[in-house]
Amino acid sequence: MNRRFPALLMRLRAALSALGLITGLAAVAPAAAQAPTPVKVLLDWAWLPYHAPFLIAQDKGYYKEAGLDVTLEQGRGSATTALLLSQGGFDIAHLNVTNAAQMIGKGGAITAVGLYQHKTAAAFIGIKGKAKLDGPQSLRKLKIGSTPGGSDALSLRIFTAANGMKVSDLNVVALDANAKTTALFGGTIDVVSGDSPAFDAYVRATGQEPVDLHLADAGVPLLGFGFAANNAYLAKNPEVVRKFLAATRRGFIEAARDLKAACELIQAKVHLAGTLERCIDYNQGLLALSTPPGDPGWGHQSTEEWTKLIATLKSAGEMPGEDKPVASFFTNDYVPK
Repeated sequence: MNRRFPALLMRLRAALSALGLITGLAAVAPAAAQAPTPVKVLLDWAWLPYHAPFLIAQDKGYYKEAGLDVTLEQGRGSATTALLLSQGGFDIAHLNVTNAAQMIGKGGAITAVGLYQHKTAAAFIGIKGKAKLDGPQSLRKLKIGSTPGGSDALSLRIFTAANGMKVSDLNVVALDANAKTTALFGGTIDVVSGDSPAFDAYVRATGQEPVDLHLADAGVPLLGFGFAANNAYLAKNPEVVRKFLAATRRGFIEAARDLKAACELIQAKVHLAGTLERCIDYNQGLLALSTPPGDPGWGHQSTEEWTKLIATLKSAGEMPGEDKPVASFFTNDYVPK
């Protein structure tokens, strides 16, 4: 045997081994070096208990695992959130879908990409023994606290139109959202216009019982919370929107599994007014009106509910202009499978 053969064989093995190592490193390097995709998300309002799922998704790394670098920005009402999303200042938004529908009807460049609250939580809430709510007409006798920039202002206009009234027929007091509960407990207003899970929890936290008049029980088929995306962003980044919704859903599932832990997390991460018990109560009320996050249908929207919503908005004069096909308002293409 040629004495040089073993040496040549050893060098060949070393070269092949080095080549394999280099090839492996070349395959790993791009993945390791790839930076997460930034996503700007606008919430419907300043931090509230039901925003815990977003912070869970961040804290547990669900967004990071999806390759996303999510920035969460507090909102100032769903109407404002829909407008800012349409203007391109944000990529995705969590908001009241009724406000998203109104913005789309006005020509706003957004699309509803997910809906988990198919029955609106909008209601008039008072305190038992201090306010009597026995139908729409009973509101004529009461002082109503409402936030102009919030979703409840739109709900109020639609409610009155659907029940043969005008907003001017009612004694509406314009208040910042943070001032409503103070005004209610102080007696300067009789009821608030807003989401029942929130204000029911506030009232119960004081040892009193709430009384509610739900808009959904008064002929108003409005939709509640969901997600919308800017159209230009959606066209360029469909997979990012899909990944965001899937990662966020994981946060919702975790929050529903342990509401106490979810509330403890949001209280530790951001400024959240109120007690832990009130936070849990608030989230329990919202879950009762929502599709369970573990349900296969979570996020899905139907043509039927959108048709009813659009017809209601048009009949109330809240969607002027040319009619648009229902399919232009929403899509189910991005909700988790």
